[in-house]
Amino acid sequence: MSRTKFALSFTAGGLLYNESIVVAEALLRNEYDWNATLVEVEEKNLLQSRTCSTSKRKLREISQRLKCLSEPQLALLVDGTRHEQKLILWLACCEKYPLLAELARDVVRAKFLQLDYSIDAGDIARFIELQTLWHEELEGLTASTITKLQTVMLRMLRESELVSEDGIISAPLVSGRFIQVLKADSPGGLLYFPLVIENGGLN
Repeated sequence: MSRTKFALSFTAGGLLYNESIVVAEALLRNEYDWNATLVEVEEKNLLQSRTCSTSKRKLREISQRLKCLSEPQLALLVDGTRHEQKLILWLACCEKYPLLAELARDVVRAKFLQLDYSIDAGDIARFIELQTLWHEELEGLTASTITKLQTVMLRMLRESELVSEDGIISAPLVSGRFIQVLKADSPGGLLYFPLVIENGGLN
């Protein structure tokens, strides 16, 4: 039985694309010094939140995700294409949240490799139901919380551009640099994407 505990705080904000780019840019300006970065983002209200508590909550969530990335991956997050930025953020989310990682590997990528390119809330609901057999912390979730999980997980897949608005899974367009930074620091991260991997390369 898996003993991995599933954190679920990702439901509070989705992919947080714009805010994450702001924090990543500040991190590079501060030469990867997280203490200086957090101070700058808070003092200058770079997240443009209406309240201090909202800003701190978002910053805490984003920093926990970005700390899962290597420096080359963070650099790509800042100066890559918009599509690559979203893929790197999806990588960070999967590294931070095992529930998202398992969804990416066991549902999205599995369906893609089986030439089943359609995914909907029902697929995610079945995935969550199966996970409750192995993770006690999911057994006590209310119906409304499960519905929120389904909604946010599907929205994050769409925000990452791995799933279209009408629920079609598509292989991301990745550059050689993207593959390189994943292979170097997160080789297992390639499995978070609907890609065909053969003999260590992509097909």
